[in-house]
Amino acid sequence: MKNVTAFVLSFSVFAVACGGSDKPAEGPAERAGEKMDKAADDVGKKAEEAGDKMEEAGDKAEEKVEKEKKEE
Repeated sequence: MKNVTAFVLSFSVFAVACGGSDKPAEGPAERAGEKMDKAADDVGKKAEEAGDKMEEAGDKAEEKVEKEKKEE
């Protein structure tokens, strides 16, 4: 998960550094770049959501183990 986050952050910094123009995107290369930026953002969001769900599942499992220990 940290690798995905690092990739998304690195890619975002790269995309911002390359996009310093105020004129609108032109041509297929720019449109492809915009699609890649959106895909990277989507991947980052999905990775974060997955990480949150994994953390919640871990917390629930830990609570269940603690509850079982107390019942012994």
